[in-house]
Amino acid sequence: MPEEITYQSKPEIAAEMIRRTREAGHVKFDWITGDALYGDSGPLRADLEAADQRYVLAVRPNLTVWIADPGNRTTVTLGTKQRKKHGTWRHPDCRSLNELGKDLPADAWQAMQVREGSKGPLVYEFTWMRVWIPKAGRRSQPGWAVFRRSPDRPKEVDYYLSNASEETTLEELALVVSTRWRVEEYFEDAKTHLGMADYETRAWTSWHHHMALLALAHFIVTLTRRDVKGDVPDFTLSMAVRVLQSSFARGSCTEDDAFSIIEYHLRRNEAAHQSHRKSWLQKHKRIKAKPLL
Repeated sequence: MPEEITYQSKPEIAAEMIRRTREAGHVKFDWITGDALYGDSGPLRADLEAADQRYVLAVRPNLTVWIADPGNRTTVTLGTKQRKKHGTWRHPDCRSLNELGKDLPADAWQAMQVREGSKGPLVYEFTWMRVWIPKAGRRSQPGWAVFRRSPDRPKEVDYYLSNASEETTLEELALVVSTRWRVEEYFEDAKTHLGMADYETRAWTSWHHHMALLALAHFIVTLTRRDVKGDVPDFTLSMAVRVLQSSFARGSCTEDDAFSIIEYHLRRNEAAHQSHRKSWLQKHKRIKAKPLL
């Protein structure tokens, strides 16, 4: 590792990457999203807010927020006299997201279909609340606390914070929350098919070369999938690999052979999808989900 490289936490690295990309001027971020490792970082959130950058970040359940405008108050703790009166160290208008989630009424949740998954509709229930996000030594900023849960596991709630404006809809926030699966999809494809974890490099430069080539390979695959999507909407990276494997096993593979292999897997995937979808709809007859896409 070069001597000029100093330790940075993952949120610090993320903040630097975002700043560097914005300064380059080639890419404009509409939203920033991430898991609780990043959402729990007050400095990262402050950095995004200072840049007027909208975000929806996962946070831990015990993170505290204001449920009423605290005005100029910059701390969530109470003075000695107030503690005697309220019997708590925290101001009564300052609550943890976990506490707020438990108090939500059943009719506050809205079922939304994120997308059509391989095993039927992927549906989550969402709700939200206008809150003020505490900042160390500074005036709290208004934003949204977003709650998400699966209809099959209603007690397992995910929590998010957003600095979006008051005009932002719950559907838009839910859609941003749901885009993170693309990152997971990228890592799965990269590790399974493109060799992300298959390296034996020992040097800083060679590791970055490997990851740069990996990113380029994934970019080419993504463009290819985009180009053929009109003719084969369900064409996936995994299916492309199967075509290659089948062609290698045959010794030769014409264009007709390739289409035949693709159609075979499409039929199998569609049959499995319809079977899973039928089971899901029967199990969740009461759910009337609003499609996000």
